[in-house]
Amino acid sequence: MKIYLAQLSEDKEHVFTFRQEPKELDIDVPGINASSPVEIRAEALRIQDRLELAISLESRVTMQCSRCLRETEFTFTKNFRLNYSLTKQDTAIDITEDVRQELMLEYPLRPLCKPDCKGLCPKCGENLNEGDCKCA
Repeated sequence: MKIYLAQLSEDKEHVFTFRQEPKELDIDVPGINASSPVEIRAEALRIQDRLELAISLESRVTMQCSRCLRETEFTFTKNFRLNYSLTKQDTAIDITEDVRQELMLEYPLRPLCKPDCKGLCPKCGENLNEGDCKCA
């Protein structure tokens, strides 16, 4: 995902859109998998020797709940800003790695299918979200 500086007029906002497959970004981790392409919208503003980007991204993500182990799919969204210092030699800025890192930093350490997930019974393994178990 490159932004070519020759396309940017100074002090004028430009909008770029990108669509990246999860494999291209290498964003799958154990228990969390992107189930759709990542849609990226970058609003770029070049001011002298700086490039400021306001980025929003969206993707469908499948996560395994850390309490009940159920697979849950939801839409993942994130908005963030990136700033780059430019030199006269710069012709393009590749934002791929920065977008990848921002996306993965937002992943929850312990994903939940819902905030009040009851998890599994530690004795029989019954999913307590589906009802009470028979354990004493």
